[in-house]
Amino acid sequence: MKKGQMEVVGLLVIVIFLLVIGLIVLRFSIKPDSTTAADSRSSLESTRLLQALVLTTIQDKSFEDHVVACSQTASVCNDFRLQLESIFSVILKKGELYSFYIVYEDQNILQIEQCPVGVISSYSFVASGGFYETKLRLCTSFS
Repeated sequence: MKKGQMEVVGLLVIVIFLLVIGLIVLRFSIKPDSTTAADSRSSLESTRLLQALVLTTIQDKSFEDHVVACSQTASVCNDFRLQLESIFSVILKKGELYSFYIVYEDQNILQIEQCPVGVISSYSFVASGGFYETKLRLCTSFS
């Protein structure tokens, strides 16, 4: 090969190498963000909301007192559900879906379910000789 042909081949190799590097950089820059950070943020938000809710006093009664009363009387549970829905409408972002459960001795005594998928947090406590667990799920949107 002549000297001019060698220079053209060398230049062609350099151009192909730069194109490959450019495609790799482009691929990683277009790749969607990891959902791990979003899930961690959502988990932290869910945990803090549930902790704040458990420490709330509703109509001069603690949250735990309402839960115990709910496990004993259905009409109290219905009123408590309405109060919780009102609280969630204020503390959550507009349009954010959630699911909330109260479990007593492995049975759901209150369930507000708006969606099946999301980050879930739970808080457990013992009151009136029974084991209670509250769960809050902040739902992920697929839109």
